[in-house]
Amino acid sequence: MPEKILGLDIGAGSVKAVLLSRGFFGAHRILGVRRIDIRGPGGVPEALALLFADPVYEGATCVTALPADRISFRNVRLPFRGDRRIRQTLAFALEPLIHQPLDSVFIDYLASPQDVQSEIFAALADRSLVGEWTELLSPHTRETAVIDVGAAPLAAFLLRKSDSHACTLVLDVGLRDTTAIFTAEGRIRHIRHFHFGGEKATQAVAETLRMDTAAAEALKKAGDIPEPAAASVRAVCDPFLSELKNTQRFLFDQGRIPSEISRIILTGGGALTPGLAERLSRVFAVCVEGTDLITSGNYEMEHALRSSWEPAILDQALALATRPMGKGRGFNFRQRESVTAGFGGPDGFLKKGAAAVVLILILAGIELGLDDYAARLRLAGLKSKIAAEFRKMDPEATRIVDPVIQLRGKIAEAKKLASGMDDANTATRAIDLLREISVLAPPDLHVTSLTLDGNEVGLRGEIRDPDGVDSVRQTFAGSKYVETATIGERSPMKQGTGVAFHLRMILKK
Repeated sequence: MPEKILGLDIGAGSVKAVLLSRGFFGAHRILGVRRIDIRGPGGVPEALALLFADPVYEGATCVTALPADRISFRNVRLPFRGDRRIRQTLAFALEPLIHQPLDSVFIDYLASPQDVQSEIFAALADRSLVGEWTELLSPHTRETAVIDVGAAPLAAFLLRKSDSHACTLVLDVGLRDTTAIFTAEGRIRHIRHFHFGGEKATQAVAETLRMDTAAAEALKKAGDIPEPAAASVRAVCDPFLSELKNTQRFLFDQGRIPSEISRIILTGGGALTPGLAERLSRVFAVCVEGTDLITSGNYEMEHALRSSWEPAILDQALALATRPMGKGRGFNFRQRESVTAGFGGPDGFLKKGAAAVVLILILAGIELGLDDYAARLRLAGLKSKIAAEFRKMDPEATRIVDPVIQLRGKIAEAKKLASGMDDANTATRAIDLLREISVLAPPDLHVTSLTLDGNEVGLRGEIRDPDGVDSVRQTFAGSKYVETATIGERSPMKQGTGVAFHLRMILKK
């Protein structure tokens, strides 16, 4: 009997479901398509009850995804390959990079095998979130086989079906949020969530034309928006596009993507916002494509279903339904529940004997591991004391990797600052230079670090106006102490909007 797979895409505004039948010879037939609004009082539970009240959806294996804004992502490089070794080591490698206990999260990853090492793109989901999702679906589904992440299955589908080596940006624009997935060389390199969705454009139209939200949404979908409203839509889209462009620049500077974006694929209900595709094309200087997964595969479906198919809205659910089930084919946070067998019946003695053997082996393992556990506890205690002492010396440190090397660096910097700039190569004193910097620095410049090395000064800072970096360089270049001033790396600020940059100044001799 053909297997029935239900792709369930639970968004902020609606639940989208695509029921797929997989035959023995790889044939696919779409048996059902539903889209149920969840903005009413009943929300997701009521929508699921309504969906599964239809007997067509009973008995299907469910594949769904967690919202990307509730997942944490980290990049890690490990000096070996192999799934078993990676899974044994990954949690310890991620521990210094996260701000919550390891036992409170589930971890899954995508790996890029190299010759002797692996580049890991890890995703971390709260156990409570996975439990909440499982509990939500358990009354309705026979089995939840996969719990993936956001639009990652859609990006993976596109990687399998098209040129996977091009540096591609997949944008899933929803009602209130957007998930951006950067891919290159056949794999997902980065996933980021943005607080931007089609609802912002609708509100802009409603406020400009002074109409209710429903009428503004209908006008927006029709695409015939008067120019004042179109200008308002552009005004709400531009900050998002600027942040997206800064993210691309940051990933390229960090080596996360090998080149600038050469292809953009736009999907999601918010992707239908008039002018969004054109603005994207202008900002990134590339063509913007929509998705239509139906045309890229051999899917059988009734004419009534095909005529109501909306690719931008339903493609994510279809990508979930067609997602490969094998291990290592994507993220999967499905919470496996253990099933405990009873000891009754005629084979009870055998079960009890087996349980006794298992218990003996467990106790033996515990005894053998006590020394190792005690050593780990002592090591953890020492690390904690070292970290406490380090923070006394350097309270502003945000991350501790190697306390000894970090403190040596701080001491070297302090010595340079204490000794001033008495080097024979320059006649400028440190106190004069600091006075000059404080006078010339614009009010919105936040200096995060300042290094003095001979006749070279390194200044790292943050500024709210991205266009103000060159103005800062020109200001300091005009100082009577400075020979040349050049801007090095630039990157988006970690919090808020603005740019972090590095300024290198060569002093006059």
